[in-house]
Amino acid sequence: MERARVIVHMRVSIDGKIDGPFEQQEAAKPSSRYYSNELFKLSPANANGITTVKAYAAKGHPDLSQFDGSQLEYEDWVPQGFHAETYDISFDRHGRAGWERNYFEYGGKKSRAIEVLTKQASKAYLAFLRSMEIPYLICGERDLDLHEALVKLKRYFGLDAIALCGGATIDGAFLQAGLVDEISLVVAPFVSGDNATQSSFNTLGKFTDEQFEFKSATKLADGGVHLIFTKHD
Repeated sequence: MERARVIVHMRVSIDGKIDGPFEQQEAAKPSSRYYSNELFKLSPANANGITTVKAYAAKGHPDLSQFDGSQLEYEDWVPQGFHAETYDISFDRHGRAGWERNYFEYGGKKSRAIEVLTKQASKAYLAFLRSMEIPYLICGERDLDLHEALVKLKRYFGLDAIALCGGATIDGAFLQAGLVDEISLVVAPFVSGDNATQSSFNTLGKFTDEQFEFKSATKLADGGVHLIFTKHD
């Protein structure tokens, strides 16, 4: 396969919600730890949409007026000799992630940041990323070309697979593009009951004709379960 495979890896409630008080329950900590530990078994790359990245990994607000990117072209940039054990990939159409350091510490790993952008990101933002030694890939004019991104992630970083960990919008975008190869759901032993909270995939109300088949189930110490589905051939 010329591209990296996509494994959607999500922690959800029994009723399929991706956020809520169930995440903080003491009795659900075993499934929470399991989810984090399993992520880097699935892939060395933790990938997320910009909302999730800004909420957890890149909360800053860089002053881009300090950066002159006028001489830069919209082309991929990877620092010479760049390599890491694990990666944190941001699918960031407009270039909004406010990185304050060039890695995200999660699950006991310091994962080096990689930005996937479109030409809607400003050149000043590209210069900012270069100053932080954060590689970036230009994948699309206005909308992200997800297939191109996966090809480049494999080409530049040797990634055979990425673990796509949300949110719902980026998961839904990959699903609609026919690029989800496996779904890994760690189900916590609680019901959310919140009908305003999103589930794992938001396809903006459109049905996506992608069929999956059950692969395995693992019962967890707190009564939760890990379910894996693979794309139906």
